[in-house]
Amino acid sequence: MPKRRARTAFRLLIGASTLAFAGQALAQESSAPQQTGVHTTGLNEIVVTAQKRSENLQDVPIAISAIGADKIEQLRIQDSRDISGLAPNVTIVQGTTSNSAAVFSMRGISNGGSESFGVDAANGLYVDGVYIARSGAMGLDVMDIQRVEVLRGPQGTLFGRNTTGGAIHFISRQPSETFRLKAEAGYGNFDAWNGKIILDPGQIAGISTSFSYSHSQRDGVVDNILQPKDSKDPGARNSDAVRAAARVELGETGSIQYIFDWTRIDGSPQAFQLTNVADGTYNPPVDVNGQSVVVVQQAPVAQYLAAATFTDPECAALAVPTRRYRSKVCNNVLGKATDKTWGHNLQVQNDFGAFKVKSTTGYRFWRSYALADLDGIGQITGPAYTSASLFNGMPESLLQYIPSIPAAARPYIAAASVPTTTQDLFTSENTRRHKQLSEEIEVSGDTDTLDWVVGGFYFWEKGSEDGYQNSGYVLDTNSIFSSNFGALGPAFVAANPAQYRLVTTIARLTYTAQSESQALYGQFTFYPGGRDSGIRLTAGGRYTWDEKKMIRFQNGAAPLATPETGDAKFSKFTWNLMAGYDAAHGINLYARAATGYRSGGFNSQDPVITGTTLLPHFEPETVTSYEVGVKTELFNRHLRLNLAAYHNIYKNLAVNIPRTDAPIGTYATRIGNAGKVIYNGFEIETQAILTENFSVDGNLGYVDIKYKEFLAGQSTIPGADPINIASIVTPGYTSPLTANAAFNAQFPLNWGNAAIKARIGYTHEDGKYSFTSVTSTPFNEAIKGSDRDVIDAQLGIEQMPLGGGEASLRLWVKNLTNAKDLYRGIDFGQLGYAGAYYSDPRTYGLTLAVSY
Repeated sequence: MPKRRARTAFRLLIGASTLAFAGQALAQESSAPQQTGVHTTGLNEIVVTAQKRSENLQDVPIAISAIGADKIEQLRIQDSRDISGLAPNVTIVQGTTSNSAAVFSMRGISNGGSESFGVDAANGLYVDGVYIARSGAMGLDVMDIQRVEVLRGPQGTLFGRNTTGGAIHFISRQPSETFRLKAEAGYGNFDAWNGKIILDPGQIAGISTSFSYSHSQRDGVVDNILQPKDSKDPGARNSDAVRAAARVELGETGSIQYIFDWTRIDGSPQAFQLTNVADGTYNPPVDVNGQSVVVVQQAPVAQYLAAATFTDPECAALAVPTRRYRSKVCNNVLGKATDKTWGHNLQVQNDFGAFKVKSTTGYRFWRSYALADLDGIGQITGPAYTSASLFNGMPESLLQYIPSIPAAARPYIAAASVPTTTQDLFTSENTRRHKQLSEEIEVSGDTDTLDWVVGGFYFWEKGSEDGYQNSGYVLDTNSIFSSNFGALGPAFVAANPAQYRLVTTIARLTYTAQSESQALYGQFTFYPGGRDSGIRLTAGGRYTWDEKKMIRFQNGAAPLATPETGDAKFSKFTWNLMAGYDAAHGINLYARAATGYRSGGFNSQDPVITGTTLLPHFEPETVTSYEVGVKTELFNRHLRLNLAAYHNIYKNLAVNIPRTDAPIGTYATRIGNAGKVIYNGFEIETQAILTENFSVDGNLGYVDIKYKEFLAGQSTIPGADPINIASIVTPGYTSPLTANAAFNAQFPLNWGNAAIKARIGYTHEDGKYSFTSVTSTPFNEAIKGSDRDVIDAQLGIEQMPLGGGEASLRLWVKNLTNAKDLYRGIDFGQLGYAGAYYSDPRTYGLTLAVSY
């Protein structure tokens, strides 16, 4: 661990310990009677369902974080990205192809930023028991979230669908049998408005129902110089969502629950800022353990931009790259992002006495459209390259040496100017359609000495994507004359009227991917000596069968070519072994060994196998994880301290690598199985009651990643095998150190149940790399993410009497210090430039809520 991180971790640990013991001393001194808004009975028990049954979080022998309804409301958690940093070793950043997509990293394991339908995520997402294959399809805006469970480490048995890193489960509140009404409205900077209403009419004719509607909108957070409307600026967002749920109790033993949700989000993509441009300098091969590895050659963009003209003088200033955050961009393409999701969730369960049966059916749809300007400098005008105009402006004395040019044409060509073009460096347009169907049946039971669950899982998805890229590739035409005209080359170079010219490339990619997965699983927990013995032994297994198919058309600007196809099948047995021991009252020790599996698949941008129309597939990933931990509740439940350490061995890691052999003028990536990676890390989570009015909570996570084999280096020797470049690889989308700490205060008022509540929280995430290899992304180091240090705060009056109900008024601020953090970068490889996305500036607002 680097010294700076070690010092940070040590200080946080010392601080947490000091606060915990101070809290115990102060808590022992207090003997005031219990009041609303104060702590008098210790920390509340947290119930989770990580093992398919309700259990106290402290008794579950896995690393799990739970975020309850009160904290969700206080922190304004509205989608998956809002929980980044709230659990150790968990980071989440905005995706690039959708308003609602996200890139997850858990314990250093990420999906690598790929959002192709042919690639499965490495971390499982679940909503009310339904596996969500694509993060953009979650539809959480209107959900009445009761709890979020973050399960870290491979979930090889019960949540085993592509959960090599872990799983996140969003669980909603069930419809109430009695009348319930909750409404809230808020306003914030950037002209942000939001409103939400939840109505439970109560049980009618034996049916309990719940209806919800939410609306939110805000202006963009970065000014687009080329258009006047703030509501169209990058980062603008307008969403509407509805949800309906109905529940029928089947006597005292069973129930049927149905949930429908629909969400539409319109907005403008986040601003992309130019951070680096290449000058065409030759990138020599790098030496890796005595072997030469090819480095991608970059186009001379700097020279072209220096001579180009721009649509606006301010745009010309933005074409000078910088890593420093800018509050303005020039997007002549008015970005647009629209996401529509809707879905059905049906749960049927019954208790037959000796066993319980539960069925969970999910059917979801997602439609997405995105148009993005990926340079932020507006349109540029400069010399254009075409083969027909290559010799324009050359003197007749040189043109006479070109046999293909007739003598009569030479004067005209010599007098002709080099044509110009006006266009962007890079724009993309993407349309996606996705649907998925899942069914899970689980049968569970228990005796005095045994808990057991067995089940079956079926999943099917189909997704299609139609994408366009319009890019400009800067060509140094002197290289053409130097390499093709022998002794006359220097003369042509000297006479060249426009050395740098822009090649316009329009590429189209369309494909359909289909996946089908089936699994059988079982897990058994044995209590030798009975449930009071304090010993728990668990064994589980899961067998998964996957089949992937893809059909693809791609052919640049020409009509779509012959279809290219791929079909692959994979299967894997994964297992889970755990042991728990109650060493003393409030102290639970555990050890765990588990395996995980992430299905193989197809990358939509990979070239076909030479001489065929067959798409190559990449292989499944596997992980074997070893973990030990301790969960404690001390000092009469005024301190909760949970510790875990893990060692993961990852094989066939699939990584997203820009192609060094992509067609000239295009940007493409490929998925490759890198080889073997070792992850070692630890995690700390704590909560402590300091006094009746004050409490603290926090977490700390660290992961060290060592690549042992990364067979992705292209040798300078034609036809040679890929070279192991593990020694120069950087882990993508991973923060080695994450930390979160918060101070909470609450003071009861002499006014019914009213209380003043306040919270100030600090989150740290080490900067993240966006790519793994400098050989294909020379700007990888330059666009590494910033260390993220963010302070959020909330202050409110809760539960104020209002007729027969209650009201709450809250002030909130996110990113109090207005940090401008680079959170994700894109290196366009041979195109010769790179850029980045930045986190939102400071946002703040006021929220009023009433409930009955």
